[in-house]
Amino acid sequence: MRPFLSELTQRLEETERLGLLRILREPAGIDFASNDYLGLSRHPRVRERLIEGARVGNVSAPASRLLRGHEAAHREVEERLARFKGTEAALLFPSGYQANLAIATALIGPEDRAISDALNHASLIDGLRLAGCEKAIYGHLDVRALENLLAHTPSRGRNFLFSESYFSVDGDVAPLNLLADAADRHGAVLVVDDAHATGIFGKTRGSGLCELFGIERRAVATLSTCGKALGLWGAFVAGPRVVIDTIINKARPFIFSTAVSPLLAAGLHGALDVVEGEPELRERPHALARRLRAILENRGLQVPPGEGPIVPVILGDNARALRVAAQVQHRGFDVRAVRPPTVPPGTARLRLSIHADHTEEQIDAVADAVANAVEAS
Repeated sequence: MRPFLSELTQRLEETERLGLLRILREPAGIDFASNDYLGLSRHPRVRERLIEGARVGNVSAPASRLLRGHEAAHREVEERLARFKGTEAALLFPSGYQANLAIATALIGPEDRAISDALNHASLIDGLRLAGCEKAIYGHLDVRALENLLAHTPSRGRNFLFSESYFSVDGDVAPLNLLADAADRHGAVLVVDDAHATGIFGKTRGSGLCELFGIERRAVATLSTCGKALGLWGAFVAGPRVVIDTIINKARPFIFSTAVSPLLAAGLHGALDVVEGEPELRERPHALARRLRAILENRGLQVPPGEGPIVPVILGDNARALRVAAQVQHRGFDVRAVRPPTVPPGTARLRLSIHADHTEEQIDAVADAVANAVEAS
């Protein structure tokens, strides 16, 4: 074993030399790193529902859903989640990563082809690998390139189109209406990862970009996570009843996993109460992010076009991104560097995540800290 451990040490040393070593670090400073866009992880309504759920119900369901793990709490919140997303049914999962693996492996066969945006999340990429299907990649948000790929159908199967709605690194939005139109024209099946949009986009319910673009019933499956704007943990898939039933029967990530805690269901009711009942809260991170973007751009920083609460600052070099992040952290703001393979080589950056409970003074202060750190780097 010792030679293998020595080899691992050498690999980590090389990773550190390239400026790519990751370490676990506890939160410190004002949070500009997490995906808690609405601040619901600390919201009293969510906290109250969790406490009540722990008081009157089980704190866990220690079995798979197909054994003894399915409880009334799961069914009731899944029915509400389906209404929230504008679909027939929904199904809870322990994580968004696991849910994307389930969608791909349950719905796609080896005779099919998956067409995927070049910047889709790793969970989508890995799900398609596990599905064993043919794969084709189109340039990020390049609808014309997508159309060209869709024009060619596999000889035995069908085309599946996969895209995130709100991309989690650059903060840019996919034109879901155009993707749905292209899928309809070519008889393809659309799957949308709405994870980072759920809770902060959508004029009526705040359920995500599928709602904003009016395509809730045009996607065969939509992935949403509960650990971002909803402030909790886990995830869910929404779609037609037959799709959810297929996932229940065919998806190994669902069949062979312990059920999520009923406490998640309790917390989700509280989070949905806030999201649906306080539209002004949903608008606040957008307004604060626009303020931050304007300040950073006026200071001459490279901020890619985008919208919503994700604000990236491109720095390029890995070591520079780490130095700048450390200086901003020293000023009392939890801002992290994002490096390859999360982003392409040469595009290391800071990723600032704006929350509804940030103040304008905090936005101005973090913008000044970032700009000064970049200028000094």
